[in-house]
Amino acid sequence: MLDPIVFLPLDGPVLPLSGNSTYEGPDTARLRLRVLVVDDEPLIAETVTAILNVHGFEAREANSGEDALEVARSFQPDIVLSDVLMPRMTGVDLGVRLRREFPQTRVLLFSGQAATSELMRKAEEKGYHFELFPKPIHPEELIARLRGLV
Repeated sequence: MLDPIVFLPLDGPVLPLSGNSTYEGPDTARLRLRVLVVDDEPLIAETVTAILNVHGFEAREANSGEDALEVARSFQPDIVLSDVLMPRMTGVDLGVRLRREFPQTRVLLFSGQAATSELMRKAEEKGYHFELFPKPIHPEELIARLRGLV
């Protein structure tokens, strides 16, 4: 069963980039925020990635924590947006590994599962704090929150 999420049609209007959503780090040749979307449900990962690309982000997808680590090594994302409950490697475990390997990358988690709170508590006890977005999240809210991080 797919996790519930609300999607906007891809043929809708494109929101203009706000001034604070342009990447302004040491690599000034790169202007768009790079976002890696991780979800074990391919339809969710593909759709969120497509929405972010339409709205001015440079987004890629992965369908497992292991794949996300591999993609992150070549893609160098600014933000990783990951589902929490996935087989083999949870989003929290992925976040811990990403923080060790890519300390500058922001890790954001999203979940619609009640079991997430226990995983988050265990990570916090080890000194890892992650922002948690609710699932479902409306695409406009997700885009606004991602832009607000810059």
